Amino acid sequence: ASVYKICREMYDDGVGLPFQSQPDLIGDKLVGGLLSLSLDYCFVLEDEDGICGYALGTVDVTPFIKKCKISWIPFMQEKYTKPNGDKELSEAEKIMLSFHEEQEVLPETFLANFPSLIKMDIHKKVTDPSVAKSMMACLLSSLKANGSRGAFCEVRPDDKRILEFYSKLGCFEIAKMEGFPKDVVILGRSL
Repeated sequence: ASVYKICREMYDDGVGLPFQSQPDLIGDKLVGGLLSLSLDYCFVLEDEDGICGYALGTVDVTPFIKKCKISWIPFMQEKYTKPNGDKELSEAEKIMLSFHEEQEVLPETFLANFPSLIKMDIHKKVTDPSVAKSMMACLLSSLKANGSRGAFCEVRPDDKRILEFYSKLGCFEIAKMEGFPKDVVILGRSL
């Protein structure tokens, strides 16, 4: 619940959540599968007020995606009804629809070198950049110790805040390859 709260607060970013009637929607989309199916690689940052950041991952995204299709996605499809595609969809409806559509898969040639999916975010009240770097180091070390050769994350191209966040960490580069989905930026790093 606390990691979901971070997702809501950071996604909202003062604009007003476009889906207050579905408070778990953004958490379900961004981190729910990892929290449910890959707990061994979940790290949280806490301060006196509670959890204020997270770093999540999975060693090998290919079997993780298969597990999601079997157990996580059906649960989400039941939780969020498929919106009617005959009209202009709201932000919330687009996210709900994503649970009902086949997700694009990254090319196997990319995943051979970058098999681990990661997601990380830290509340903007945390101003010390070394905290984020330490959390990322813990996650990446854990993935490497369990056989990973590289990690990647997916970011929406219009999400300037999170792109800047990963840029400040200094260890990820934008990966470009034929066959990448057009609606995301892929950042990768060898381990």
